[in-house]
Amino acid sequence: MINAIADLGKYVKKKNPEMDILDIILDDIYETKKDKKTGKEIPNYPYIILISLEKINESNWRYKGIDIKENHPLLSKKILYFKKKGSGADFTPTTKFTDLKKTFYKRIIGWFEKNNSVSKSEFLNSIHKALIDSQEKIFCDLKNITEGIADGKFLTLQFIDDEEKKLIGDYEEFNSLTLESVKLKFKYKHNALSCSQNKICSICNKEKDEIFGFYDEYSHSSDKIGMITGGFKLTESWKNYPVCYDCMKDLENGRKLLKKCLTFNFYGFRYYLIPKFNIDISNNLKYDIINWMIDLRKNVRLTNIQMSLLTNDEDEILNELSKINANLYLTFLFFGEDPTTKAFSILLDIKDILPSRLNKLFEIKKYVDKIIFFNDAKSKKDEQLCYFNFGIVRNFFPNSKIEGNKDKSFLEVTEKIFKDKPIDNKFIIQNIMTKIKPKFARGESIWLDSLKGFMFLLYLIKLKLIKQIEEEKMDKQFFEEFKIQTKEELESKIELFFNNFKDFFQTDAHRSIFLIGVLSQYLLNIQQRDRGATPFRSKLKGLKMSAYDISVILPEIIEKLEEYGKNYYRPLEELTSKHLISAGNYTQWRLPIDEMNFIFVLGMNLSKYFKIKSEEIKEEQND
Repeated sequence: MINAIADLGKYVKKKNPEMDILDIILDDIYETKKDKKTGKEIPNYPYIILISLEKINESNWRYKGIDIKENHPLLSKKILYFKKKGSGADFTPTTKFTDLKKTFYKRIIGWFEKNNSVSKSEFLNSIHKALIDSQEKIFCDLKNITEGIADGKFLTLQFIDDEEKKLIGDYEEFNSLTLESVKLKFKYKHNALSCSQNKICSICNKEKDEIFGFYDEYSHSSDKIGMITGGFKLTESWKNYPVCYDCMKDLENGRKLLKKCLTFNFYGFRYYLIPKFNIDISNNLKYDIINWMIDLRKNVRLTNIQMSLLTNDEDEILNELSKINANLYLTFLFFGEDPTTKAFSILLDIKDILPSRLNKLFEIKKYVDKIIFFNDAKSKKDEQLCYFNFGIVRNFFPNSKIEGNKDKSFLEVTEKIFKDKPIDNKFIIQNIMTKIKPKFARGESIWLDSLKGFMFLLYLIKLKLIKQIEEEKMDKQFFEEFKIQTKEELESKIELFFNNFKDFFQTDAHRSIFLIGVLSQYLLNIQQRDRGATPFRSKLKGLKMSAYDISVILPEIIEKLEEYGKNYYRPLEELTSKHLISAGNYTQWRLPIDEMNFIFVLGMNLSKYFKIKSEEIKEEQND
C-alpha cells in the first residue's frame, strides 16, 4: 500500500513539476468545509492571528500589537505551517489556535526555547527575547482580540522590518529550520534516532545515501513490541520500511492527495480510497486512471442519486469504478484521528478489491432493490421504501449510547462483504433481533427494521456469503406485483413465495412460524381497529418466544377471531395447520430463538401480501 501512495505522489509531481520541497511538506492551511447556510466551500481556519514585532535595530525587536489577516492558500509558504504530532510546539512558530495559554506559551514561546538551544541564532534569540519581555501584554491582547472570533484561526508572527510587513517565510532562518525539520520528522521518534546510510529504499528499491525509519503512518506502528525488526528497539525501526528522501517526498505528496481528493465518509468513519496497479502497467496509464478518479470525485455529485450509492457519501465514486476494465486494485483504508493529538490510526485495511467485485456488489444491490417488498411496501405505486446500502448494515451494528458501540462488528461485516468471505447467519439475525426486540417491547413500529433485516439477509444470500440451498431465478411476480386474487390460488401463491425464498423458509417449521406471524398481525389489526388496544401482543413475549410458545399460538388466534365473529382467514389457517403438522413436534425444530422470532416478525410485517383480494373487500365492508 505504501508503494501505491508513492505512485499518487509521483502523479502529483508530474502534474506540478515546479513544486519544491516546501510545497510538498507544508501542511494545508486552507482545508475547506461546506457552509450550512450558503452551501459554499469555506476554510476551516478563515483567520490568521499575527503577533507583530517591530525591528529596533539588527539585534533588537519589540512587541507592536496584534493583527488579523484573512486566510488564503497563497499564504502557505509565508506562514510555514508544518504540524508536529503531540501536544508540544509544531516544527515552526505557526500553529492552529486551540487553548490560548497552551497555544501561546507552549507552541510559540516554546518553539523558540527549543530551537534557540539548537540553532544558536542571534536573530531567533532576539525574537525570543522580545516575546518574553512582553509575554503578559501579548497574552492579554490575544485574549481580548480573539474572544469574539469563534471560527478557526492560526497563530503566527509578523515582522515590521524597515516599515515593511513580513512573515516567517520571508526569513532564511525560518525556512532553513523548516527544511531541517523535514528529515528530523522521519529520523526521530520519542527521542530515538532511526536512520542508516547506503541502504536499499523499500519504495524505489535503490541504494540511497541515507534512509529514514519513521515514515510509518500507513505501514506499521513503531511504538509497539513485535512491530519492529530486531525487537523493541526504536533505533532499528528503519529495517521495517526504509524510505529515502526522494520517496519520502512522493509519500507526502500522495498523503496530501488522498486527504484532499480521495477521502470519503462511511457511516461515522472515514476512509482513503487508494488505487494500486499491476507492476507491468505503464506510468502514463497509471496517471490517467488517477486523474480520472480525481475528476470523478469532483463531478460525481451532480449525477449521484440514492439508488446508485452503496454509502452515505454523496461524493462516492464506487459505482463508476465498478465499470472500469483495467489492471486496478483498490484499498479501502479506514482510519481515525485522536481528537487531541490528531495522531493517525488505521482501523481497517481492506486490500486488493477489484472493480469486478464492486460490480458484483452493485449488481446484487440492484437485484434486491427491485424486489416487490422493498419497492411497494406501502402500496403506493412505484414508491421505493428503501435501497440497499451499508446504512442497512449500520442500522443493525450501530454506535449509540442506548444501543452500545458495535463499530468493530460493523467494520468486520463490511470487510467480509468486500472480500467475499463467509458470514455467520446466526450472528446477523441475532443483531437484527437485538435492534427489533426493544422497539417491539416499547410498542414502537418495527415494520421498517424488519424489512431492512430481510433485505440485509437477502443481499448476503445472493452474494453467497450465507450458505444457499440452491441458486434459483426468482419469479417475476416478486419484482412486479405479488397478489393473491382468490382463495383457490392462496396455497399455490404462498408456496411460490416459500420456494422463491427457500433460504429463509427451508423447513415446514420455518413456513408455519412465518404464517402464524401473518395471522397474528391480522388479529392485532382487528383488536386495534375494534378495541383501540392489542392485548394479544402479550402472547408474543417481546419476541423471545420458544418453539413451544409459537406452536400453541395458532389455536388461540383462531379462537379469538371466532369470538370476534371476524374469522376471514380460514383458508390461510388451514394451510398454516398443514405446515405446522408437517413440521412435527416442536421439540424437534432445533431452531435458534432469534431465528424463529425473526421469521415470525417478518410474517407480521409482510402480512398485507397474504390477504385474498376478493375476500379483503368483504372484510372491509363487515368492519
